[in-house]
Amino acid sequence: MASRQIPRRLFSRLLSRPSISRSSLYLPPNKIPNRKLQVTIPLNSDKVINNATPINPSKGGPIQDFDLLQDLPRPPMAIDSVLEDGFLLSDGTIFECKDSTLGLVIVDGQVFEWDFVQYCTGLDTGLVDISKDGVKMLSLLFPRPELLLVGLGGKSRILSEKTRAVLMGMGYTIEVTDTQNGANNFELLATERPRQVMAMLLPPGI
Repeated sequence: MASRQIPRRLFSRLLSRPSISRSSLYLPPNKIPNRKLQVTIPLNSDKVINNATPINPSKGGPIQDFDLLQDLPRPPMAIDSVLEDGFLLSDGTIFECKDSTLGLVIVDGQVFEWDFVQYCTGLDTGLVDISKDGVKMLSLLFPRPELLLVGLGGKSRILSEKTRAVLMGMGYTIEVTDTQNGANNFELLATERPRQVMAMLLPPGI
């Protein structure tokens, strides 16, 4: 199985080259992603983010008819679907989270692994703290995106005030959600504001 490598840029070794490969995962025809608006659904092991369906088939057309961004180009790299333990990227590759030990960072059209385990605490309590060493690579970005989307896994969790202060001290505006909503929000916001939005997502399976 041939690997599809994505090059590193101005990052520390925390953002190493991802293990991204073409997957043998079968996606039924009605699951194949396209440019249509996505909806958010609860994270289950047998579900991915599906394309939107009509709001009310008896009264009107599909929700895509109301997508004000549908004529804008997609971000250079986006997430088409959230899988059980990984992500289906917009170029058709699979980012595998390796038993939920690797997170994903998307910035300026590039995708990187994020080895978060040794820097992240509180996943079991719901109040997540990420040490300075775990996010110091974000201080190296230039030009720096304005908005940082943080996805804290498959559950609703809170980012600690300490970590928020560190990130805000770097100049970021922060939006914290679960990983699945973070992936959806990145698609919409990065389409509207190219190069001004980045995402840092924990594995969807934790």
